[in-house]
Amino acid sequence: MSNTALVEVLLQVPALADANVRDAVVDETTAVLRRKFTPRRTPQPHADLVALVDSYGSLTGGLVAFTRIVAQRHPGAEATRAAELARELQGQLLLSDADRHELCRVLGEAGTQSVFGALGDLSDLPELRDVRIWFDWAAVVQVMERQPTPTGGVPPLLGFVVRLAALIRADLGGALRRWAADISGGVGVPGAALTALQLDSRDDEQSPTRRRAGVRVIRSRVPIRNYNFTGREELLERLATTLASGSKAAVLPQAVLPQAVHGMGGVGKTQLVVEYIHQHLEDYDLVWWVPADSVSGVLASLEQLAEQLEIRPGENWEQTARLVLDTLASVRLRWLLVFDNANDLDSIGDYVPSTGGDVVVTTRNREWADVGTSIEVEVFKRFESINLLRGRTKNSIGTADADRLADRLGDLPLALEQAAAWHLATKMPVSQYLDLLDKHRKELLSEGKPAGYSDSVVAFVTLATAKLRTENPATAQLLELFAFLGGEPVPVSLLRYGKDADVVQPLRSLLGDTIKINLAVRDLSQYGLVKVDDAQRLQVHRLVQDVLRDTLDPVHADELRRSIQNLLAKAGPGDPDENTEPAEVERQREVGPHLERAGMIEADRLEAKQAVLHHIRFLYNTGDYENSRRIAKDAVECWRENRDDPRLGPDGELTLQARSHITNASRALGESASSDEETNQTYELMRRYLGEEAKSTLVLGNQVGQAIRIRGEYAESLAFAKSSLERHRRAFNSPEPYVLRAQSNLAVAYRMVGEFAEAAKLDQAIVDYWETKSPQVTSFSALEAYMNIARDYYGLGAYRAGLAVLEGWRGVLMDRRSRGHRIVVLSGRTHGITLRKAGQLPEALDVLSENLDETLNRFGLYHEYTVAALCSKGNALRQLGDTAGALDDITEAVVRYRKYFGQEHPLTLVALVNEAIARRAAGDVETAGTLDEQAYGSLTQALGPNHPYTLCAGTSLATDHALRGDHDEALALSSEMLERSRITSGGPHEVRGDADHPYHLARAINYAHDLRATGDTEQAETLLVDSIAGLRQSLGETHPEVLAAERGERLEGDIEAPPT
Repeated sequence: MSNTALVEVLLQVPALADANVRDAVVDETTAVLRRKFTPRRTPQPHADLVALVDSYGSLTGGLVAFTRIVAQRHPGAEATRAAELARELQGQLLLSDADRHELCRVLGEAGTQSVFGALGDLSDLPELRDVRIWFDWAAVVQVMERQPTPTGGVPPLLGFVVRLAALIRADLGGALRRWAADISGGVGVPGAALTALQLDSRDDEQSPTRRRAGVRVIRSRVPIRNYNFTGREELLERLATTLASGSKAAVLPQAVLPQAVHGMGGVGKTQLVVEYIHQHLEDYDLVWWVPADSVSGVLASLEQLAEQLEIRPGENWEQTARLVLDTLASVRLRWLLVFDNANDLDSIGDYVPSTGGDVVVTTRNREWADVGTSIEVEVFKRFESINLLRGRTKNSIGTADADRLADRLGDLPLALEQAAAWHLATKMPVSQYLDLLDKHRKELLSEGKPAGYSDSVVAFVTLATAKLRTENPATAQLLELFAFLGGEPVPVSLLRYGKDADVVQPLRSLLGDTIKINLAVRDLSQYGLVKVDDAQRLQVHRLVQDVLRDTLDPVHADELRRSIQNLLAKAGPGDPDENTEPAEVERQREVGPHLERAGMIEADRLEAKQAVLHHIRFLYNTGDYENSRRIAKDAVECWRENRDDPRLGPDGELTLQARSHITNASRALGESASSDEETNQTYELMRRYLGEEAKSTLVLGNQVGQAIRIRGEYAESLAFAKSSLERHRRAFNSPEPYVLRAQSNLAVAYRMVGEFAEAAKLDQAIVDYWETKSPQVTSFSALEAYMNIARDYYGLGAYRAGLAVLEGWRGVLMDRRSRGHRIVVLSGRTHGITLRKAGQLPEALDVLSENLDETLNRFGLYHEYTVAALCSKGNALRQLGDTAGALDDITEAVVRYRKYFGQEHPLTLVALVNEAIARRAAGDVETAGTLDEQAYGSLTQALGPNHPYTLCAGTSLATDHALRGDHDEALALSSEMLERSRITSGGPHEVRGDADHPYHLARAINYAHDLRATGDTEQAETLLVDSIAGLRQSLGETHPEVLAAERGERLEGDIEAPPT
């Protein structure tokens, strides 16, 4: 029974031809499994069902749940048969292969002693009393899987896992809890039952009512206590009770004031939580305040928490966050995490701990009420408003005035706090304030104003701005700038660039004077309109920004918008390919969040539009391909309609540049085929309107060359890359980043045709340039070149030299870029395959398995990088003796290559050679021979007889002949492959320590075996002795390939295709 058969049956269910029906079934299945997954969905029913069945097949209970829902919602013979097939595919075992593998991995790290302590009643099973079974974790787990589940109860395996999680170290225990949560839905365990099971297993010592003596106290970013805090006793008691019960608390604004809920949530959620913290500080060992208005803020805060908990950071923020959550799930600390202003449940919810301590979320998003117990915060009761106003102003406002002011402000805590701050700063009598408020209220309620705000808050902001305009116009303009900035903090250092930009006066003079700007910041802070942190970053509340924007005079708004556009354009560090120093990279990060709200795409000045293009490229360089493409698309939509400027319009240079960024990001995301036509069209337009050697044309030409490589036309890509480099050298000052990029692309093209020595020369020249320019090697381009050199060394057979480069520079690379960055992902595969060829097989499999997971998570199931990583892992499994696992991976890679690249694409044919080698290892020589015949013939035609891929295919085919007893055919082909190999890669090379290429030596060893089989024993012995000696020199005496040759075995020559 196979997934293919199940797909065929599902295709016979008429309703599943409708994409909406499939979506509904997927949504219901996701709810049942309570587990996220990301299949590559398509509108086409067959492809969509293949992706769904493959994805659900990797999730415990996934196929059974999916098909059961199909049968329930769309009953019929076909649907019933599909459900039966799914149950047959699952069999008697509980877990999917992937989930079982992960559990076995953790059990191996936990060790048998801890496992024995968690067995409980399972220890009575006869199978588990047999000592021999404990040498095979998969067998142990399968015994547990087969145990019956009590009616309405929990599978014994899940109970064991939860018990074990409480016994082992924090990181492993957290990983087991997350594993249990992932599979619980698939085995039919409700979330509440799992939670109860986990609570039962917790050590009582993990939940002390007071902090234990001697425990280090960890606190961060907890706001200073507001000693004017008033009232809220009932809510504080409810919050304490909720947390004591073990539930998360979602602190929400009361829906009575929809303006506050949807504007700024100014009803005092954060103040309530701050007061709770300060009342209960002694109850916690760890209190951590997480700014949660963006995912990046959450991840940055959790990374800082990792440092405090002495957790070794992961390869990027996301992995570090997971490690923190795993540790919090079992650490022996009483902890509280507060996620402040966490409005986006979809993006932030994954980073909120599910167990182990207390969690409070302040939010305007009512969806969080489904995550924890909601505590709705209303506006103040009147007596609370009066007490706040009088206490905040040191009783300078009388009770009657406080009552009137509270009534006018609707008892909204934020408005009351701001009004009190205003009174303290201005000493304005309440009666005068109320008179002004009445006048501004009339204006705010005039026709055409949006109804999304509390008028009292809007009036206050308007009054504050009006007073600033009268007393200090430059400070008022500084505040008004924030109407056109994003919600992220703005460094004062960034604003100072306005002194050299075309900015409205008197703001420009203020920005050029350090003392004046600091005084302005102080004044804005005193008014309660701007928050200032220790790094001198300014942040204006998002509602205040909106109010400012909506109440500005249109003419003045246009002046300010142009001012901030000019300021950001001036502050931008320029071309991110040329400006790569850390300070310049950080400035680009600071500018980026504000470009869209500032309307930089729509700006009149070309400098602003150029800043947008620079940021698009910066996002690509940092691996954020999705946002790079999104902003580029927005730019194209806007600029193509502008026919007044020759650089805009459908054929303008800036529009064409934005189009090229779209295709570049799309190609990085694996959408090569759909990008080709757009790339070629844009390239031809650039050649026509800008010229063959215009900068934009040349830069896009790099994409054209890559597209040719991706199509498998390697010789053509080499010719194009040579011509492109020549044009770059004529157009640019050499060496220059753009010339070096063209040189790097030529090196890639040389690798694709198998000329690794030429590629290495080019890549080494790039490294030499950067090392000369900066001995510390701070440029990302230099680090990329090091990774390319390692790939060149792999192709040259210099595996130890390649490892030295990787181990020297890959860590630096990962410090500079996220785990999901294209170059980081590719370097992981290079590291794994080089380890394998260097003879470090177990280590190679670990690296390649991790790389496959990372590549799949970042790029999806069918991306070229993912399929190559799958094939590489299969090669490693074969060498370690797991031929079944190897065939699973490699045959799946062949299927994906065929589907997305075609039958005759070189990558498909390379995978066929690897499959043939794996099948031969499994004893299936006939199938291997058929595959090798096809691959050798097609590779000869596509790439030529001397290409390394063709030689590997021919060598593999010769082995098929030999094993079938066709010794004459084997001898003839081995002789030909050896001779061609001598021409292309034979002879000593300095990077190999003057040794011969291992593959050339392997072919000589195989040829010696064929000589012996055909009766020429004397020549065979001489060649064999010399070749094995050469292999020892090249690989080392204890290398697995050397040992295999000494045992008299033929050697294999699998293929690891370099990335395009």
